[in-house]
Amino acid sequence: MNKIGILILGDESKISEQLIGFILGNGFLIHHATEPIDAYTILEDNFINFVILFYEPGGKFNQSFFKSYKLKYPDLETIVIDDDNNLSETSNQKKTSITFLSSPYTSDDIQQIIESSLTFKKFTKHKEQLDLNFRHFSEEMKNKDGQAMVGISTAIKTISSLILLVAKSEDTSVIITGESGTGKELVARGIHALSRRSQGPFNAVNCSAIPESLFESEFFGYRKGAFTGAMEKSIGWFELANNGTLFLDEVTELPLLMQGKLLRVLDDKTIFKIGSREEIKLNLRVISATNKDIHQILDRNTLRLDLFHRLNSFHIHIPPLRDRKEDIPVLLQHFIGEFSRRQNKPEKPVDEQAIEKIVNHPFPGNVRELKNLVERAVITSEESVLKLRDFNIGTSKKPGAIANPLLKTLNLQEVERRAIADALAKTSYNITRAAAMLSISRQRLYRKMEKFSIPCREFPVH
Repeated sequence: MNKIGILILGDESKISEQLIGFILGNGFLIHHATEPIDAYTILEDNFINFVILFYEPGGKFNQSFFKSYKLKYPDLETIVIDDDNNLSETSNQKKTSITFLSSPYTSDDIQQIIESSLTFKKFTKHKEQLDLNFRHFSEEMKNKDGQAMVGISTAIKTISSLILLVAKSEDTSVIITGESGTGKELVARGIHALSRRSQGPFNAVNCSAIPESLFESEFFGYRKGAFTGAMEKSIGWFELANNGTLFLDEVTELPLLMQGKLLRVLDDKTIFKIGSREEIKLNLRVISATNKDIHQILDRNTLRLDLFHRLNSFHIHIPPLRDRKEDIPVLLQHFIGEFSRRQNKPEKPVDEQAIEKIVNHPFPGNVRELKNLVERAVITSEESVLKLRDFNIGTSKKPGAIANPLLKTLNLQEVERRAIADALAKTSYNITRAAAMLSISRQRLYRKMEKFSIPCREFPVH
């Protein structure tokens, strides 16, 4: 990396020992010229970051030199030192992006100017790179017929850059964290679509929906006749995803025994079907996700540390929607367009007051909640503009708050049993929605149903 280069234009009498001592003491490269023609030569032959000019008698500095080198070197920062406290030019500071420094000044003043400028340049360069990566990501996803991420926030652009980066490494395990509804599977599909495995399968498995007794048959498969009822051979999730990507959603919901079996497969990259001794070699990438706090899970010893390290070769965190409010208007318009096309309706604008309320809504369900609100608004709206009432914000009850005054007279177990039965009835036995309504995992809901002898209606809807 090049050292910071500083060009000083002016008579030597203007240059204080303090200024020279500061520049040299920080390891900067100092160049001095008394005439503009010599300064031009230095600029052409050296890497210069800052130009220091001095006020001349009469309250002027060499503006003609400043304007000419700014045209050729627009990124150069300029510091104008005024030893006589002539600040007649200060009003031009915003227009010319010059930093003015009056006497008496200290080395700390100069250091602060330089550090602030370098930090701003670094931030600007980083932002430009994020914008470039985001455009590249969107173009690549469009070419792959995939679904690009929608947003303008730094968080979304950073995630897109991380997707581009890890997609190049086809074997690296990735763990995606974030609250429910933030789009973890969308990120996983993006990694798969942009990788060399894109021609292979992408299989998503909800780990919380698989009972412990069925883990091996679901993941490894079984051969015909392996056990009573095995009339045909079965292909497990690992084999189905071979040469592609296996997405393990809610991986932290796996019981410890299953975590050990999963770790062994990830290490060996081989499996055996139940009832078979034939080894099946695996060539796939495993992407996992959780809406839980990883550190809390590790502290409670509900997730094996060795499995976590095996899954966590590369980590992508998706912030909640409430922490990137600038994405909400963009997502709002995107979903309005999407559902308007689906419903064969004209795309309507949103009332300004409604936009303000929507942006300030906490969105506990994140992007998924916003998407559902927009779908409802597009379907129900009968006016030419989408109003706040169309989105039905603020009228829904908190998940798990099941209103029934009779429950106050019952014991705790009966309250729990009725709450589960009520949630299942309201969701038509959709296990995922019922678990979300009760604020528990699907796996825990299954255990509660077994405890209270609540039937699964033969084949529960997942």
